[in-house]
Amino acid sequence: MKISEETDYPFSDTIRFTISTPKPVEFPLQLRIPRWCEKPSLTINGRAQSLKTKPLSYATVQRQWKEGDVLTLQLPMQTSVHVWEKNHNAVSVHYGPLAFSLKIGEKWTRYGKDQAWPEWEVFPTTSWNYGLELKKSNPSKALELVKKPGPLAANPFTPETAPIEIRASARKIQGWTLDRLGLVGKLQDSPVKSESTPETVSLIPMGAARLRISSFPVIGRGQDAHEWQAVAPSPISASHCFENDSVDAVIDGKIPKSSNDATIPRFTWWDRRGTVEWIQHEFVKPRKVSGVEVYWFDDTGRGSCRTPQSWKLFYRDGEDWKPVEGAGEFGTKLDAFNQVSFPSVEASGLRIEAQLQPGFSSGILEWKILQ
Repeated sequence: MKISEETDYPFSDTIRFTISTPKPVEFPLQLRIPRWCEKPSLTINGRAQSLKTKPLSYATVQRQWKEGDVLTLQLPMQTSVHVWEKNHNAVSVHYGPLAFSLKIGEKWTRYGKDQAWPEWEVFPTTSWNYGLELKKSNPSKALELVKKPGPLAANPFTPETAPIEIRASARKIQGWTLDRLGLVGKLQDSPVKSESTPETVSLIPMGAARLRISSFPVIGRGQDAHEWQAVAPSPISASHCFENDSVDAVIDGKIPKSSNDATIPRFTWWDRRGTVEWIQHEFVKPRKVSGVEVYWFDDTGRGSCRTPQSWKLFYRDGEDWKPVEGAGEFGTKLDAFNQVSFPSVEASGLRIEAQLQPGFSSGILEWKILQ
């Protein structure tokens, strides 16, 4: 005996089961009714069947099945909005079993050198800092479901091939920016004030999004709406920072006892190995600089961070990064600051560019800038 299933679920609500059996056979067929489905329906060979069941339970069909029997289960889907009270009253948008994320433009950048295992970063090319405008009495009424015609793509879980999207009214929240790790800043309490122009944004199934904003602030008006508190950006940024480390560790003023000092915060490029990486310090206004001191992190005996194979120093002149000239040795000694001096330059920022050792990562415990 064989049961064949035909469906576009979770993008459609209909599942069709066809029975193939050489002779009639009796058995119970159990069908799970999902939590979100209030009014499922069932037909056998085109005839409606009584279906007395509740969400998050099983409907049992007990009968003698014969060749060519067709059971059709329909699970009607609706758009819905969930309020996360313990996450600043942010909301998420759903359609049936699918949760949705903001559709964000993507820029893929290769950074690894291993051809067998290529590594990529994905950066946004469109805005992401939106709050949704929803009707308080009926939030899902403001959401428009759009289905693409035609059959499903071989892989429907990409931004380009997702067969459904939800369009919503939204406004940008200007104070919602990247945090000091270059990640999306933390949510703040909803509702949120915004004077930005209303826009229509597209939401796609979360599984189709590589960059995900799926918990949204809600735009509000009046006394209940909050001003979004802008967070001052860190002057330090980097090509990459391990999630358990911090770029700000390099300027926290905590002097290491050794290059393997695990008692103070650190910055590392882990788990990138053998690549060219950078970390930079932006100044509020241009200033004279004539040198730097760098205390490298090295966890020999505990991990895979070593001093870099080599490194360079650049200064920002306007929009351009220029190599410092007349500099001394770019040292990599352990358990000490490595000082590099050069003729004074007017700079709006400094950047360290490091070539990591093959098979190893690297990091910095402290970085001093000399006048």
